[in-house]
Amino acid sequence: MIRHVLAAALATLTAPAIAQDAPTISPEAVRAYVAPAQLVEIGGKRRLNLVCMGEGDATVLFDAGGSDWSAIWGLVQPVVGKQARACAYDRAGLGHSDPARGPRTPVAIAEDLHALIEAAALKKPIVLVGHSLGGFNVKLHAALYPEDVAGLVLVDPSEERTWDRTREMVRQKYGERLAARSELIDHGALAGLVEHYVGCRAAALEKPLDPSSTQYKRCSDPVRPKLGPDVAAMRQKIQVTPAYQAAQASEIAYSIYGTDSADPVYARLFRPGALADIPIRVLTHDLGTPTDPLEALGVDQWLALHRESARLSRRGTQRIVPGTTHHIELDAPEAVVAAIAEVLAEIRASRKPTMQK
Repeated sequence: MIRHVLAAALATLTAPAIAQDAPTISPEAVRAYVAPAQLVEIGGKRRLNLVCMGEGDATVLFDAGGSDWSAIWGLVQPVVGKQARACAYDRAGLGHSDPARGPRTPVAIAEDLHALIEAAALKKPIVLVGHSLGGFNVKLHAALYPEDVAGLVLVDPSEERTWDRTREMVRQKYGERLAARSELIDHGALAGLVEHYVGCRAAALEKPLDPSSTQYKRCSDPVRPKLGPDVAAMRQKIQVTPAYQAAQASEIAYSIYGTDSADPVYARLFRPGALADIPIRVLTHDLGTPTDPLEALGVDQWLALHRESARLSRRGTQRIVPGTTHHIELDAPEAVVAAIAEVLAEIRASRKPTMQK
């Protein structure tokens, strides 16, 4: 399953050129992302960059996927800002935020997010939107700080305890040997992923990476054409730095994919119905129908895990977004906007007083 996620994340490297009528980032959004917006001190003189747009009776807060930051929401956030207060932030060491000391564990990220919400005085409860690893981050935050959260939109979210949650299903459908082979391959992929980013960090600590080098391309997210050349130039400027490479490596090493030390806690936190009845939407990229058994196995795992995350609430649903890669927020931003609008509508409907007969 892990190699399936990695392949999905890398699909944009070889994706065809975008159509001429595909949405692209607006000049106003470019200006919001290419320089620090609001640097919010969250304690110890450490600041997180917060980009907010629009006004409304609700607040929506975006968390990017691994290695990424607020600019990745450039096709979604401005649209959401027309119906709510829409904010995106950069995690520590990424984008325009200050680096943090210590391991960037999921709980450290959740604590930062909670501190940001308090320090910026964002109106609670908030709708949290997260992509990939950011999807797990906001799910964890909702479990630890339910009073902060009114709803969740999880965009192709990373999932914890992948094999513990799917092993029996995989064995029954694909047989013991293929299941064991897939699980062992995944363990190797995880080790290789962590080792790769540790090497990127070590190289950047010696000197900033050369943007023209193969090493830089291997240690950074690819250019996102829909976000335009100014955002691409900003991303390159940040991705060559030791602070960025260190944060990226630490987040991967201590993530749900890098270590299983917190799995017993996650098993207790993420039981079906654990998030009561808050609206949840889980969006899954277009998985297709693989002919290779190992790939088919990975697809079944990914779908099963996303269905489980939707079942964290009695008002959770999961859907596949056609024609998309792992970066649904770039391939089909309208699908993310629609999911957020659905969640906001449910929240607003629940606030209306019951009509007296």
